[in-house]
Amino acid sequence: MKYDDLLGVTANWAAILTAVIATVAYGRFLYAQASQRRALEKYLRSEKERAVDSGRRTVKHLMANLSLTESEVLGAAFRSSKVDPAVSVNEKGHADNLLFEYTGKDLPIPKTF
Repeated sequence: MKYDDLLGVTANWAAILTAVIATVAYGRFLYAQASQRRALEKYLRSEKERAVDSGRRTVKHLMANLSLTESEVLGAAFRSSKVDPAVSVNEKGHADNLLFEYTGKDLPIPKTF
């Protein structure tokens, strides 16, 4: 086998391996995003089911309890169809905090007497 042939075969294998590695890395990235979204939905759903309050939580609260960064919390929340944003206002009427609340249809109907 000539050097040129060996170089061509090596280049072809390198191209194939690059594509495979990129596909695996993209799959892991998508899986990580989906698992963060599911963790956020699960946490907010459990907070809503406790019925201590409205179940709305700030970004900092979610960061502390889910061990996610701010951008991960925001990305997961805005990708979710079951989590809705809300804004709290201060006494001057200005936006104070960004809150997230679970609004999925699988919640039981609250029983109020």
